[in-house]
Amino acid sequence: MTEMQLSLINFPYREMLSNIFQDYSNDFEFTASGIFRKIVPPLCPECGHPMSHNGFNTCQKRHLGGANVGKYLCGACGKSTEENRDFWVNLKADFLGIITEICTRLRLNHVSYEVIESIMGYLYPRDKDTIRNMVQCAIDEMDIPPVKNIQFVHYDEQHPKAGRNQKYRLTLLDSVTRQVIADELYDSKDADTIESFLRRNLDTQKQIFIVTDLYRGYSDIFKRVFGNKVIHQFCLLHLNKLIVNDFPRKTSIEQELIKYRLLNIFYDREPEIEFLSCLIEEEKTMKQRSDKEYKSWIKEAKNAFHKFVRDLELKRRRENKNLKQRDYYEALNNFKILKMQSDSFMISVRKRLAKIEELWPNLTAFYFVDNAPATNNPIENFYSALGIKEQIKLSALKKAGVFGRPQKTLLDAFFMFIPFLDTG
Repeated sequence: MTEMQLSLINFPYREMLSNIFQDYSNDFEFTASGIFRKIVPPLCPECGHPMSHNGFNTCQKRHLGGANVGKYLCGACGKSTEENRDFWVNLKADFLGIITEICTRLRLNHVSYEVIESIMGYLYPRDKDTIRNMVQCAIDEMDIPPVKNIQFVHYDEQHPKAGRNQKYRLTLLDSVTRQVIADELYDSKDADTIESFLRRNLDTQKQIFIVTDLYRGYSDIFKRVFGNKVIHQFCLLHLNKLIVNDFPRKTSIEQELIKYRLLNIFYDREPEIEFLSCLIEEEKTMKQRSDKEYKSWIKEAKNAFHKFVRDLELKRRRENKNLKQRDYYEALNNFKILKMQSDSFMISVRKRLAKIEELWPNLTAFYFVDNAPATNNPIENFYSALGIKEQIKLSALKKAGVFGRPQKTLLDAFFMFIPFLDTG
């Protein structure tokens, strides 16, 4: 290990210095004046003559400090060399690696580079361009590990009533096979009930991708049950239903356009947006006329638009196509544009955009897992009124003890046929 020549100044840091120089042999020394060098100077790389100590060079890093690295001089040929400074390079790399990780975590949570720059001013000053380069280089070097043996599951609830009693139907559906994993009725749907239901019916040691509606309480339950093995996706169609409900039933053309721009974040709604954009200027003109004329015009305009939307849906059905889903960067760009313009929108739209921003990781999880579902459509299709009635009755029978221990086995019933066996 490197020989330490301790002084009153560096004595409190002896353990720290030992860790820094632990990979160097006992041929090296760290002098009382803070120079790192070989105890016996090396041979000259040019002529092979023994060199001598010749002061030091200082390697510095702004805001951190500097280290003195020994120099050597050959008395025969005048060649000058410097000691290896890898220890200093490693120290900087460790420190800047942590800074980069902090900045990357902030970006993961959608903090802008401008805000990160201001935060770094309190820690280790970095301008936003440097931070951007650090983060992007770190991301480029990361390899996303492939997710193997993942189970894709849909989870949803219904709230049927049995007479005057409120019931809660919890359902798990396998996304790949469309087979029901579990479908049970409970008197409550508190966190403990849901957690118990999940533990009984799913392998908690297996990586799982689970799709739910936008109830945020699920995330904490899933973390308790599956730990870090869960990827939680919020249903995009459920989000779209909430977006539609944010607007009044009788919208203006301008409101309808904003609605479809929100729906356009994750799904291609450009034809509808183009149709509505053509009506905006005409609406401004009609608003200047009498109330009666405007109401008549907007009724006709909305009817024409609704017919246009229905025709698009029928065309997709005939061609057996679904509404086109946007790729991640298209969705992100559409959202950012809306967010920048949000001050001009009504309060309900601003709140919805804030919610989307908050829930963005759960709304976009499907983009980063191959073949992952983005909606809860399969489980919505599974639900039916008949299914609810069956579950209510089965649950009542179960509570009544009808499904207790069997009184007779299949073998018992089979043995009753022995006297009638055909011996011919």
